[in-house]
Amino acid sequence: MRDAGLIRWMRATVVTAAFGSLVLSGCGGDDDGGSPPPPTAPPTSAPTAVPTQPTPPAPQAGLIAEVQSASVAGSQVEVRFLLTDAQGNPIKPVLTSTQDPNQARTRFTLAHIEEYSGGGEIPNTFLRYVNDVNLTQPSYDSRGTLGVVDAAAGLYSFRFSVMLPQDYDPTETYSVGMQANRTYQGESYAVNQVHDFVPAGGEPIVWSSASTQQCNGCHNPLRAHGSRYEVRLCTLCHTEAAVDDEGVTVDFRVMVHKIHAGVDLPSVANGPPGSEYVVAGNVYARKNEDGSVTGVAFPRSLANCTACHADAPTAEYYRTKPSTAACASCHDDVNPGLVETEAGPPGTNHLLDMGYPDGFCNQCHKAEQGQEFDVTVPGAHLVPAASTQLQGINIEFTGIEDHQAGETPTVRFTVKRDDGTPYETLTPAFNRVAFALAGPTTDYATVLTPTAVGGGASGTLTGPDSQGVYSYTLAQPIPADATGTWSIGAEARQNVNLDVPSNTPPRSVQEAAVNPVATFTVDDEEPEMRRIVVDDMKCASCHGQFSVDFSIHGNLRNRAEYCVLCHNPNVSDYARRRNDPEAVAEGSQVATMDFKVLIHKIHRGEDLAQKPYDVYGFGPPPANYTKFDFAEVLYPGNLQDCASCHVGETYLIPPFPGTALPTQVAHIDPATGGLIVDGHVGPITSTCTACHDSDEAVAHAETQTAPNGEETCGVCHAEGRIAAVSLAHSGQLGDE
Repeated sequence: MRDAGLIRWMRATVVTAAFGSLVLSGCGGDDDGGSPPPPTAPPTSAPTAVPTQPTPPAPQAGLIAEVQSASVAGSQVEVRFLLTDAQGNPIKPVLTSTQDPNQARTRFTLAHIEEYSGGGEIPNTFLRYVNDVNLTQPSYDSRGTLGVVDAAAGLYSFRFSVMLPQDYDPTETYSVGMQANRTYQGESYAVNQVHDFVPAGGEPIVWSSASTQQCNGCHNPLRAHGSRYEVRLCTLCHTEAAVDDEGVTVDFRVMVHKIHAGVDLPSVANGPPGSEYVVAGNVYARKNEDGSVTGVAFPRSLANCTACHADAPTAEYYRTKPSTAACASCHDDVNPGLVETEAGPPGTNHLLDMGYPDGFCNQCHKAEQGQEFDVTVPGAHLVPAASTQLQGINIEFTGIEDHQAGETPTVRFTVKRDDGTPYETLTPAFNRVAFALAGPTTDYATVLTPTAVGGGASGTLTGPDSQGVYSYTLAQPIPADATGTWSIGAEARQNVNLDVPSNTPPRSVQEAAVNPVATFTVDDEEPEMRRIVVDDMKCASCHGQFSVDFSIHGNLRNRAEYCVLCHNPNVSDYARRRNDPEAVAEGSQVATMDFKVLIHKIHRGEDLAQKPYDVYGFGPPPANYTKFDFAEVLYPGNLQDCASCHVGETYLIPPFPGTALPTQVAHIDPATGGLIVDGHVGPITSTCTACHDSDEAVAHAETQTAPNGEETCGVCHAEGRIAAVSLAHSGQLGDE
């Protein structure tokens, strides 16, 4: 609608122009050449005030972009959309990149959902997107036309240049994908939106088997191709027909499955050196000449489909509509279909060496499990440690005696199943029952790790008594110089052979107890709990349930509160590294096992400046060590988002470092193989340089540490200061 003031101004201009021309014609020369008569003055009147137009407010921060409607006229699709800043001030759409804060680049793509038969006599049907802009190389429609609907309200239109076929089906669901990008005062904003509609009217199909929210449980935030973060937008272009420049499919269900399978892809892991999975020029898995496989490693069990398929509108399709393309993307050494694939001819490694139409899959691979580990979809993807056949192991401390400094303690505890019934004996079923005693809780500096059952067992284990209580007396005392509050934790494990269908390979699982932790004092002082820094549930966002979806140290350890008992600032990988003759000969620097350093460096992984990041862990004889290079870890989230793991504000200065101890630095003596302690690095420095490990960052931290070890980091990095941790990790101070 035109502005009324603008219309009045236009009318006044027309009248004035017409009147001016009349005056000029009346002042023309006389035909007889005499003097012209004096001009006649026009009638006078009060001048009409021209209304002043209000200046539209300048756009502010933020970006709102939303497709509000879509329609088809003839064979052409037109959408109407809103484009404003966060306060509702209009922003002008453009089709090209722009840094103008008054503009936002807008891009649109179009796809429709096609339902097709899986083939054969069994009527299972499937859905797929077909991109209407380009079938095999989907993209945005760069030749469409922008229009203005209501500039003051920020309402615009976009008419696709691509024309639908004359015989297109108006009853199908069409989906418009919109991407909008804007830069304002150096900050970038992006909006992804998908609008579904049926040209003939009716309820559109929302086809979405994985939600962005669930992906962000790990990816935090999901982002690709610059600023595309909405999974449904991705699926409009990553269609079944789409391929990269090398002809490799970029079908979303195939590509995403294979990327996440990564180093576990059978075609790579079981293939010869040089085997790899490459798509769009990116290598996601590669087998090296030494037989190792590098690339993406999924941080939990791949068998757990619900890690990704849980809360989207059609998430259940992984159960109800199994298909060759989806299933053979992870199981890429199997060809269950009718067309030859890279796995081989139809039927390769499949039942009876036969291939079947997609419509037949759910006749064997049913949606509902009949028996654990059967060939149904949920049965075949059951994580063994989540089997209902497991009875559970629950350890509870009932007391500790003789726990003063210098005394040899006796621990009393129960071990029960999930239903509350006690285990009448710990042998021979349990292959390990062990404890960790560490102190003081201000920051653990000393740890005792006695074993009651299993290799290296010592001390005395008795029971259970009539109340189901076991007693275990350590073989060594608490150090005589111990002070303050100490903690005790426990671990236990038993091997369980699981019942499986007769035609299924046998399965067993190392069932583990949840690690309990309790505190006690060694000098009768007031008990002091150790700080809680990380949240196990936040770890589970990526890793799932520890000892079920993710295994640490033989599936024994599953709570951060228990891990820190051993991973104290004075512990390193020396006990394993010294078994490597090369490490001894070169006088290798040992890697600290200090939790606050180790976990930061592992998750920093490929972004570490100092590579490799080798850590020696447990290993089988005769070597008795395994060498891990954690610089190969690909962290999927935002490394600046400390709250992804931390509780509250425990990553800020203050409260950190509080009573945290400095981290020991040491190396191996090449002459004797012994450990030589070189010194200690302050708790703030050791933590921050675990991620910020460049020479410049380390040198900066060293210059801000006094000769007596006192760190002055808080002068700049404490909250409220010029480079507070919260500011640095928000991106407001730029890159490191």
